[in-house]
Amino acid sequence: MDVRPSCRGLAGIGTAVLISLPMQHVRDPAPPPSSPSPPPAADPGAEVRGAEVRGEVSLPPLLAGTFTATVKTWDTTAASERIGHARAAGLLLDAGVRWKSTGDCADRRRPYCTSLEAIRYGTLMRTIDLRRGSGCPVTVTGGTETGHADGRYSHGEGYKVDLAHNRCLDAYVTRTYRYWRRRGDGAALYHAAPSDVRADVWADEPTHWDVLFR
Repeated sequence: MDVRPSCRGLAGIGTAVLISLPMQHVRDPAPPPSSPSPPPAADPGAEVRGAEVRGEVSLPPLLAGTFTATVKTWDTTAASERIGHARAAGLLLDAGVRWKSTGDCADRRRPYCTSLEAIRYGTLMRTIDLRRGSGCPVTVTGGTETGHADGRYSHGEGYKVDLAHNRCLDAYVTRTYRYWRRRGDGAALYHAAPSDVRADVWADEPTHWDVLFR
């Protein structure tokens, strides 16, 4: 009898064997570690986010902590010039400085008004410098109106302004200036250099800072 191998039978056996084997997951071999690629060279014209500076500088911590502020200059040789209320109020507004009065008026002859008439240009600009340098809200509540004490360096002579208390400004003043002494009415006085008679003086009154800008 002629016996021939059956291919079909072998295939059936092979199929059965393959089916009976458990399935195993074969992981691809991990690629060899490669050295990290160097960062791409910076493009001088590319925008750098998170460190963008637009004409601003960081001022020293002595002034009010580290912060950014736009720096502008003014003509110090014109410090003694007197300017009118409208111009002074406009300069304050442009710089983000508010002014207000108890009587909602600007008549220099009335003590319940807040007038900037004939204020010294230097006094006004130093107030604006304070706003820019401290980063704090600044509100003028007293100017050249009647009702203040007389004297050479007085409100009426255009050397002084009253600035409303607020937490930011109070902290700035007591951090930046040194305690000097008590005034006759009990107000604490601060200024940068107690030995310098030309230094600015800050008097801590109950509702405001009485500030002398020489």
